[in-house]
Amino acid sequence: MPAPLVPLTRWPGPATTGVPADTALTPSGSLELRRDGQVISDLNITGRVSVHARNVTLRRSRITSDGTTFPIRTFDSAVNLVVEDVEIDGRGVSPVGVCFDDYTLRRVNLHSVQDGLWIGSRVKVVDSWIHDLAGEPGSHNDCIRAIGAGDVLIRHNRLDAWRPSTAETMNSCLSLGFAVHNLRFEGNYCDGGTYTIGIRPDLAASSVVFRGNVFGRNYRTGIVTSVAHKGVSWEASNVWFDNGRPVRHA
Repeated sequence: MPAPLVPLTRWPGPATTGVPADTALTPSGSLELRRDGQVISDLNITGRVSVHARNVTLRRSRITSDGTTFPIRTFDSAVNLVVEDVEIDGRGVSPVGVCFDDYTLRRVNLHSVQDGLWIGSRVKVVDSWIHDLAGEPGSHNDCIRAIGAGDVLIRHNRLDAWRPSTAETMNSCLSLGFAVHNLRFEGNYCDGGTYTIGIRPDLAASSVVFRGNVFGRNYRTGIVTSVAHKGVSWEASNVWFDNGRPVRHA
């Protein structure tokens, strides 16, 4: 197999995501954030972060799950949560790392969860690394699952639905289902999955665009279930990591 045209370090990884080196963290338990504009930083959180307020920022912190809960969850009253330079460790027991609506992730290192993200509406995920999903017999593990979502940007992330240490292939890097509109998936590195991009046949889609993404070959069946799905645009700029040629079909 030919050498890749660009190194994997072009995308986020251990050196560019999570808590910056030499950050001093203060121990903390679970947080219930209910004050608008609150800024939380430099914490070593054991438990979960529940966000009920507007314009909350969480940065330079580590969240280690203490059970089968969501490490970060936004509730209906939450608007515009920003999470930056944060590590999320689900310890192999958390069902999902972050959910549901109205959040932005930047430079997040998310691992050891069954699913990385559940995405609803008004979500941005940039410069982040989702990896080492917690696969179990019969589990359905996705780096990102958008099941009923809108106004979403997923840009320049590294999504590993493949675990080299155990040669496990998860379900997908991105799974789309039910109704998804105005979603841009661009500039990401994706590897693994039964299908790396899973598009349900009953998906009602509009303005779903895939462009400039790079794909590894550690999938089980194919890259994408359907490139001709109504409402989905699959551009020729989606290419293989090892040779730069367009990925045109499953």
